[in-house]
Amino acid sequence: MGKTYERYEKTDKRYGDLIMKKVIFSGILCLLLFFISVNKVYAQSIISIDNESIVVCLAISAFTTPPTFDEDNCHSQHLSTVDPQNKAIWLKANLPVTQRYLQRQQPSGLFVFAKMSSEVFFNGQRLGNNGTPDVLSNKEFVGQMDVRFYVPPKLIKQGDNEVIIYASSHHGFISLASPIHFIGLAEYDDPQSFFQRDLWLLLSLLGALLLGSIALATIAFQSEDKKSTLLLLLMAVLSSGQLFIEVSRALFSYSYPFQDLRLITITLFALGFGFSFLAFSLQKYNSSHTKTWLLSTLLLSMLAVTLIPGFDGKTAMAILVPTLNSLIFISAKYFKERDKKLLTVVCIYAFFSLSIVLTFSSFHANYFYYIVTAMITFFVINKANELVKEKYLRKKESEQVLKLQLKLEQIQQKSTPTKLKLTSAGKTEFLLTQDVEYCKAAGDYVEIFLVNKQLSLFSGTLKAIEEQLPATFIKVHRSYIVNLEQVVSILSNKQGATSGGLLMLQTGAEVPVSRRILPRVREVVKGNVE
Repeated sequence: MGKTYERYEKTDKRYGDLIMKKVIFSGILCLLLFFISVNKVYAQSIISIDNESIVVCLAISAFTTPPTFDEDNCHSQHLSTVDPQNKAIWLKANLPVTQRYLQRQQPSGLFVFAKMSSEVFFNGQRLGNNGTPDVLSNKEFVGQMDVRFYVPPKLIKQGDNEVIIYASSHHGFISLASPIHFIGLAEYDDPQSFFQRDLWLLLSLLGALLLGSIALATIAFQSEDKKSTLLLLLMAVLSSGQLFIEVSRALFSYSYPFQDLRLITITLFALGFGFSFLAFSLQKYNSSHTKTWLLSTLLLSMLAVTLIPGFDGKTAMAILVPTLNSLIFISAKYFKERDKKLLTVVCIYAFFSLSIVLTFSSFHANYFYYIVTAMITFFVINKANELVKEKYLRKKESEQVLKLQLKLEQIQQKSTPTKLKLTSAGKTEFLLTQDVEYCKAAGDYVEIFLVNKQLSLFSGTLKAIEEQLPATFIKVHRSYIVNLEQVVSILSNKQGATSGGLLMLQTGAEVPVSRRILPRVREVVKGNVE
């Protein structure tokens, strides 16, 4: 048994080295894809308005004629602070156009990405409206979150162009810190095209996370460590859901109130992921204060999400707090036990935490999914490796149980031999099963070969006699049952379609073994010999 386990450890080490090479290769591949996506150049030219000097006037009536923008209620501010939520405003911006842009042949559109309904004017001419903005909430018709307006070429001039927008936003669920994301001129196209730069890469990551979820569900069904596997599965599902909601802006057009629901959902998914991440760490590495860690982390996460402004920060904090607590827990456990495997986990958690801190404002956009996909891949490989070990150990345990059971049956057979009741031609006789060498089906009868080379007949089927025999007998063929006590050796038989094996018995008799059950018979015979 010791030698067998030693061989297994060597095999497992080679297997582990192979897995590590695959992990490193996958990491390099992900980094290459990442840099390719980051350095990808957008083909279309985009001209943004001057975000620094937006003139904003509070609309106090339902008139849709632009103001002069020199009234007392008008003031200049940055686009990021312009807020049409729960009111109506007029805003005026300058859009500088170059000669190079005017030489383009493609039609142009003015793009407005904002949580508001709007009516747009370009150089004094009305371009159209997105919904119907109004001073009163019951008169506002909700517009789309991302929209574009066709701009006739004759309206665009070199140098400064005037953009005026009448906007209101009365129908949101929450108040955003920066409800207007972008206003600018570009090639006339679907607004969703602006968010599709890394779409295929993100969809590939989504596919990888979903495949990981399927793999984890399969492992959880077979693994003994179901709790940590299910928590890891929950992490994969939550990150998949968060990624899908994240890319939904590039896939679907939706009304601006849905943006609030979208941001809330992303934050809730992030909270769920962070909490599951900590729970997984505590369960995997046997914390003795699990409830205390979970409760304190939940309270800290909720406090951080409440206090941090902006949903980018809220999402980052929802993951950062549980990650830091996980890092503290694993680090303390490492310094206590000095386990090299724990040191690897400490490094992974430290890298994860540092990534959130260094990319705080944009972490949830892409970086989160790159890192989480790599982490879950790492944990899935580990879980698969653990499952292989579990199966191997379970197999060895079942073999030991089989051997022990067989030995017990043999001892019982010798101490209190089982009698076999035979009926043939109206005659009934009893035979000690320990005197039976093997049984062979012969039409309506079963031929019973004894160790003294005599033959008895049983009027019935092989199945009927099998039910009377003890566990020291094994069915090796559809027509043969053999007493394991009489087996000397097992040989391979490669003669045509009937290839299988042959059992050599003490009397010199040979009994065929079915090819289908030959491996199982080998195990049983080997166990009996041992």
